[in-house]
Order: sequence, then C-alpha cells, then structure tokens
Amino acid sequence: MNRSPLAALVILAAAATIGACGGNEASDRDLPSARAVQTTGCSPITYHGKGRPELLIGVSTILAGQFADHGIQVSQALRMVLGDRDWHAGDYNVGLQICGETTRAGDAPDPKLCRRTARAFARNRSVVVVLGEHFSGCVAEGLPILNAAAGGPVPQVSASATYLGLTRAGPGVSRGEPARFYPTGTRSFIRLVPPDDVSGAAAAMFAKDQGARRVYALDDGVPYGFGVAEAFAEAARRIGLRVAGREKWNPKAHDYRELADRVRGSGAQAVFLGGYVSNNGGQLIKDLRAALGPGAQLLGPDAFNNLDALVEGAGAAAEGFAPLIGVVPNRELPDPGREFADRFDKRFGSRPCCFSVHAAQAARMMLDAIAASDGSRGQVLDHLFRTPVDDGYVGNFRIDRYGDTTRTTMGVYRVENGRLQFQTAITPPADLFARR
Repeated sequence: MNRSPLAALVILAAAATIGACGGNEASDRDLPSARAVQTTGCSPITYHGKGRPELLIGVSTILAGQFADHGIQVSQALRMVLGDRDWHAGDYNVGLQICGETTRAGDAPDPKLCRRTARAFARNRSVVVVLGEHFSGCVAEGLPILNAAAGGPVPQVSASATYLGLTRAGPGVSRGEPARFYPTGTRSFIRLVPPDDVSGAAAAMFAKDQGARRVYALDDGVPYGFGVAEAFAEAARRIGLRVAGREKWNPKAHDYRELADRVRGSGAQAVFLGGYVSNNGGQLIKDLRAALGPGAQLLGPDAFNNLDALVEGAGAAAEGFAPLIGVVPNRELPDPGREFADRFDKRFGSRPCCFSVHAAQAARMMLDAIAASDGSRGQVLDHLFRTPVDDGYVGNFRIDRYGDTTRTTMGVYRVENGRLQFQTAITPPADLFARR
C-alpha cells in the first residue's frame, strides 16, 4: 500500500508529543532540550521518556512510494528499541526525528531532498548520530555533507545501503570513491548489510550449487547494476564457472528478444540481472524465460526483491526468479532477533520485514555508543567503530575500519506460486569479493 509523505508523517507523529509519559523533570547535567530539525519532510520530535530529550537520532527513510511501508516498519522498530531503554542512552534522554527521502513523484530518492535533510542534520547540534539513508543514492548525496559538518563528522549508520563505493573501491565504483564521501578524511559511515560485491559472490555460488556450469551477466547501465554484475562475473570465474557473456540491457527497450536469443545461443544455464527491477526488469525476465525455458536459472540482487514489481512486469514468467538480499526470514534469526520479531508482531500486527530488524540493531548500537560517550558526535563515532556486537538481533559481528559489517550472509529467495519463498542463506568467503 502506498502512502503520501503527509500520511506517513501523520502516522509517525501520532504518538510524538514530547514528554508524553512524564513530567518536565530536570536533567542531571543541565543540557539544553533538543531542538527539532527544521526542514521539509520531517516529523516532529518523537519522545516518550520523562522530561525532555537532550539528544536526537536523526532518521532518513522511505515515507512515500511503493516502499513506504518499509519506512513505516523501520520507524516502528526504532520506537520499540528506544521504548525498551525508556528513551535513554545512559544518562542522556534521546529522541527521534524522522525524515523522508522520497517524494510522491516517484519511488527513487530525491537528491535535493537528501542533501537538504543532511544539511539540516549537520547544522543541528542536538543530532549526534543519523540512521540512514535507506537508498545508496541518497547516502551518496548526504554523506559528504554529514562528514564535513562543523565541529566534526556526524556518525551515520545505514541498515540498507549496499553500494560498494560508499566504503571501498572495486567494480562499478566511480573514480575518486570512496574518498569523495569523506572530505575530512575521517570515516563516518557504517552499514549493517553486506555490500554489493558480497551479493554478486553469493549469487555465483548459488548458481553453481543449482548445477550451472555456464553463466551470463547482464546490467542495466547504472553504477549499481554494473558493479553487482561485475562482482557476480568475477566470483563466477573464481569458482570455476564459465562466463558465457557479459552485456547491458537498455531499460527503455520495447522488448529483449534479440538479447534473449544471444543468451540462449551462449549455452548459459543461469543469468544474473544486475540492476533495478524498475528498469524494465519485468520485461527482460519475460523475454529471457520465453527464450530459455522454465529450467534456466534467473537471478538478481536486492533491487529485484520486490514481488509486486516482479509479478506486475513479468507475469507468470516471474515464477522461479531468485533475488538475493542481505536479510533472512525472522525464523532464521538468532534467538534475540526472533524474540524481537515476536514482540514486534504482537505490538504492530505484522512480522518485521526487509531491513527493519537491521534498523532495530542499529538503534541498539547507537544507544550503546551514546551511553558510552560524553554526548559528542566524535565519541559516538569512535564507539560505533570500536565496539563489537555480541548476541545481536542479526548475529555477532563487528565493524571493520572501512565501515563494513563483518557479517556477510545473504538470503536467497525464489518466486513460487506468486510468492517469495526463502531458499537458503549463503556466506561467501572473502576471497570471492570484488573489492580493493
């Protein structure tokens, strides 16, 4: 179900009255009350502790378009975690301010909105850490601004951005990246999902496990699609598969029959579609399936993990398509994650999906870092990088010096009878990653 930004903000603000659960008690430290971020597309401050919030976690997520429900679940997960801590991080009262990165005009992030929100977070000294953005493209717009904030970089944690160039060089990464994202020279971005080279490697391993000997890699011509397709092809070669072809598809083409005929002529048993399902991926799947038959493997990265778009674009040809995403079903989570998912379901009436459990894990990390700090952005950033996570919602991991998680498990799903069904989890070895 799609929602407008206004409708989403109304939902988020429904319980946002500051100090709703207590009086205006004084803090032990005489810190000023947090100031709301003043920019378009942001909710009021959400806070349910005693007194007034002193520090803020700024949030950038999806509040409009076909993925709006993801953003709503992320917001719900954050409120649960802060509620578990009574809206405290150590001695600090902590509130949330949630901002959207999409508009009603489309499902992709709005670059101007991403930059405007980042500038608002950077200027507001109450904001000591940012969760987001959801889309890699939005991170690319906002990260240099947050990194160059007056007084030092604003720590940023993303539960969903996978573009390799945000942290490393490698296939599909533009020249000058990742250095251009860190004008201060200090790394300030952390992600809790594996980057795209891990996705490509996992897809190659899955194709081989399913019996493929020859594979074909396609991309949609954008950096994300090119990078993940290159990662797939490189990993495929390293595990002994033959890459029978490597080319681009034109997202504006009327059909892909000629391309599908070339793939069939190559003898490939598996085809990896690096790119976005929104770039005419449904039509591509339809034509590939018609040419290759039901037995061919068709795989894609997390940008194809959208059942509605798959079925709408490909129809019955979507059956058997296998997207990969750095998320496993609730039942596959470790005990703390399953317990959180059960409580989420009881409270909100739906199971947490997509990256909402990762967002909850990010919230726990941010609160722990704030509690261990003097309330400054610099110390929060230091603790985020230095503190390993044990018994986390998504498992045990640490953040490496680049800002990447050491947890590199990918979930493999398949469209079966019109539904996405979990197949397996794959953790590729590091020697298959396409990074420098």
